[in-house]
Amino acid sequence: MSGWLNQLAERSKAVDSLSALTTDKRGFVVLDQRRSPEQCRPLLGLSGKQDFLTLFAGTSLSPLIEASPWLVEIDQGSEAWHYAEALCQKRLGWMCLPSSDQTLQSIANHLRTLFVLDDPHGGKSLINLQQPAVCMALLASVPFNAYSYWLSLFQLVATPTPQGQWLVWQPHAATPAVLDEWQLTTEMEAALKESQQAWWLSHMTNSPVSDVQASWLIKMKIVMESGITRSDHLKRLLPVITGEREAFSPQIKDVLNKSIPSRQKVQQLEHFV
Repeated sequence: MSGWLNQLAERSKAVDSLSALTTDKRGFVVLDQRRSPEQCRPLLGLSGKQDFLTLFAGTSLSPLIEASPWLVEIDQGSEAWHYAEALCQKRLGWMCLPSSDQTLQSIANHLRTLFVLDDPHGGKSLINLQQPAVCMALLASVPFNAYSYWLSLFQLVATPTPQGQWLVWQPHAATPAVLDEWQLTTEMEAALKESQQAWWLSHMTNSPVSDVQASWLIKMKIVMESGITRSDHLKRLLPVITGEREAFSPQIKDVLNKSIPSRQKVQQLEHFV
């Protein structure tokens, strides 16, 4: 198992519903409104929506303001809250409950520290924190002290799962008062690169993300690097990717290395199913 998937199982727990965890107070949703503005926009007019802001506003990412995620403050259990839950289950965001002393602005400032991080190669990487798979991978792979610090402003953070449940992430009692500047570690970068494939494999196999095998991710990466990237093609090859063998056989590798269109590779690989 990839290290971050192991951490995912250790740091979070799956729940079927957030209703038992919520109170009558306020909560927040981080929305990837760029992916579906027509579905996200109605939230702003629903009962229970208190305030919102655009997270890229006033930052170095302001030129990308139209693609900016939103942070929306909502009354828990309200019409807006339930609509936001449904949006999250469509992979359009995730939810959180703040500590009692936090405000919309303080939560926004906290989140903004994660959108651009120094990477292990001396450059900077844009982190699509608003995407549930990315948020999940980041929380699972970040070093422990940074994990504790980042969650210190929240009672809990809840990310949706491919199975329609929620992963609930809760802070630990011991939390550092300050944290040095954020930066991507090699492990975090690997987790972020694998996050979308792990989500897809979890969805297609109806298995929790924490049950996705490292060998599946490795084989899927090899398949995609060979030029097979369409979802329908990958779906046809799912038995090959999730087979019991840790690595592809020489015969499968030969097909993947052929200089032929991807659809022909898929047709030939299906013989190994």
